[in-house]
Amino acid sequence: MAEGPTIQELMSGFFIEICISLILYGITVAQTYIYYLNYGHEDTRFLRGVVACVMVLETAHTVFTIHMTYFYLITDFGQVGAIGHIIWSAGACVTSGMVIVAFAQGFYVMRIYMLSKRNIALTVLIGFMLLLRISFGLATSALTYRLGTWSVFRAKVGPLFTLSTGLGLSAAVDLLIALTLMYYLRRGRSGFKETDHLIHSLIAYAVNTGAITMLVSITIVLTFVFLKESLLFAGLVQLSSKLYANSFLGTLNARQILRKKINTLNSTELSDRRHIEIFQETSKVVDHDDSMHDISNKSHQIDTPAEEHDVEDGLSGKYPPL
Repeated sequence: MAEGPTIQELMSGFFIEICISLILYGITVAQTYIYYLNYGHEDTRFLRGVVACVMVLETAHTVFTIHMTYFYLITDFGQVGAIGHIIWSAGACVTSGMVIVAFAQGFYVMRIYMLSKRNIALTVLIGFMLLLRISFGLATSALTYRLGTWSVFRAKVGPLFTLSTGLGLSAAVDLLIALTLMYYLRRGRSGFKETDHLIHSLIAYAVNTGAITMLVSITIVLTFVFLKESLLFAGLVQLSSKLYANSFLGTLNARQILRKKINTLNSTELSDRRHIEIFQETSKVVDHDDSMHDISNKSHQIDTPAEEHDVEDGLSGKYPPL
């Protein structure tokens, strides 16, 4: 007669992932502090409110994660049968995580809408896929309450379908967002070395953040399907929401770095303390006194995608998102 899984097999990977997720939560707190320190008086109320909601949701998600871990490793320590029970906080983690994903990926969808010059068809496509992803995620959360035990949850077709489809859609949305941002950014290359280097940095950031979250989504599905005697997948679910939150906040906070790079570009390409203003369609070299400057009696314009938007676009203020 085959023996059941040991506590070490069930919980070792899960425990390590929870420890990592707590570290990521600390980074989220630090990033939120940096955001309000640098942009608290510059961005719109809407964007500041979104950041506050993400921070509150991340805190709630972390509390649920700690409760779930405490239940399995302290309250029912040594009881393999009790670990097989799905505690209510497991479903709460999934629900709060889905809302965080909605905020983070929704923000990137809005960036694409602005960068693509309000391409409604593309925005609706990605937005619809995101909506489906959130729906499947919430359905997975509901099934954790209905089925009650991990063995039943992993044996049924319903959870496998909702979880794999939801995470597959999540990976697809991440891929589409990264490819779309890369496409529009590459279209904006001007031929100037410094400007193109800045655009390449933006492309690298977009691709890297999308690749990380996409790989985590795929790994969750694989561990759910093939590692039946481990809660490794559950720990990865907790990591996923933390990655999305930090990706969102990192994008907002990176604007200051982008601004410094633009100022560096000023000092290397221009003189007389001129600066570059990046608008939605083109960038023009202007003087600090707001008058146009003629370089060799010719206007100098750099075609580049505008990832920076005005206050009116509803996303940002003085230092808009990348």
